[in-house]
Amino acid sequence: MLEQSLEAARQGRQAALDELLELLSIPSVSALPDHDGDTRRACAWTADRLRRMGMKVEVAEVPGGRHPVISAEWLGRPGKPTLAIYGHYDVQPPDPLEEWRSPPFQPALREGRVYARGACDNKGQVLAGIKAAEYAFGAGGPPLNLRFFIEGEEEISGPSLPRFLRENAERLSTDYLLIADGEFTAPGLPNLLTGLRGLLYTEIVAQGAAADLHSGIFGGAVPNPLNTLAHVISALKGRDGHITIPGFYDDLVPPTAEEVESWRRVKDENTIRSLAGVRALEGEEGFSAVERTWARPTLDVHGIVGGFVGEGSKTVIPGRAKAKVSMRLVPAQDPGRIYESLQTYLETLETPGVALSLVKLGEAPPVLAGVDHPGIAAARRAFASSFGAEPVLVREGGSVPVTVDFQAALDPKLMLTGFGLPDDALHSPNEKMDVEQFHLGTEMVLHLMENLVAGGG
Repeated sequence: MLEQSLEAARQGRQAALDELLELLSIPSVSALPDHDGDTRRACAWTADRLRRMGMKVEVAEVPGGRHPVISAEWLGRPGKPTLAIYGHYDVQPPDPLEEWRSPPFQPALREGRVYARGACDNKGQVLAGIKAAEYAFGAGGPPLNLRFFIEGEEEISGPSLPRFLRENAERLSTDYLLIADGEFTAPGLPNLLTGLRGLLYTEIVAQGAAADLHSGIFGGAVPNPLNTLAHVISALKGRDGHITIPGFYDDLVPPTAEEVESWRRVKDENTIRSLAGVRALEGEEGFSAVERTWARPTLDVHGIVGGFVGEGSKTVIPGRAKAKVSMRLVPAQDPGRIYESLQTYLETLETPGVALSLVKLGEAPPVLAGVDHPGIAAARRAFASSFGAEPVLVREGGSVPVTVDFQAALDPKLMLTGFGLPDDALHSPNEKMDVEQFHLGTEMVLHLMENLVAGGG
């Protein structure tokens, strides 16, 4: 059965790529209300593929959410383990558009790679799992029970899938959960993740005058919210990379010395600098670059809005300004406690005439994943069979917010990984997915299903 499925996958590569191009052409940007219809169209497209192969599919509208949850199941192997596969059909906004070599929602093939928003994050990776299931059904059915959980709010840390899991946990039992939403540590070097950083995403609002004012008439006397924001941002983190929010580091659990040493062998500062395209790295003193990206918390500004930002000049003192600021968190930092501490700290940073307020845009706790269960051995063998390389055990600096909700609601054995490459430009212009990685990712899932039954589960 496995060989028949693998042969179907190899014969069906062009058709699978055509489907990927079709899905990538749907601009399912969950963060932008103007694309709500497109996001739902991507949901319908994905759910239809699962129905075609004979799975029982539910498209759930969750109260308080914006985009539906796809839950699909096939429980045709009584007594066998159940594997769930997670992914998301929503994508990041494509801005800045002028930096794309080809339009972000007109997928372009160049030198064996497909360029489009969502190519790697996460449409290419979730479709690899869907195609693996399709080929398994075509060869008589998967060797185990199978579920899919695919959401449309991953990029906005939405509430729909977490709430759906909690409210339906009793009927959604699963033994293993595969999350393929990341990248290889290096070309040819797959990984299995032992941890993910969490996220606290906020917006700091500075309110001054009731309206924008003429800087010549009022400048020097009226407070400027943008100036205040500049002082606040500067105060939140020192030039040495140390974050100044009171109590920020209190609950942090550092990695072991053995973990850090193993990480340094697979990723160095030159690699990180080259991938980022920068002349030099910066960050917390006393820690290597790989520690800073995988196991240390961060604070970054993602955007500042206020006053006049168009072409030309307009001399105004803005009445209101906003800064989007996020913190990546590590075990065992609590997003809720840090949010409260930041709120209190901002009160001490206010300037006369400018009031500061804090809005929470999203949060996700950090994750630690065990690697001492049979699924890890099954995934190791699956990578070796498909990509010809054993995965290394590392952490990841990014976040998959719903991972903690899966742990709390279903308690599955986690397999956290990804089929992308380090230069795939997730969240950046010219995002891509290597076509061979996409096809081999499909084969990896086929091997994984077989391994979980034959000695892995």
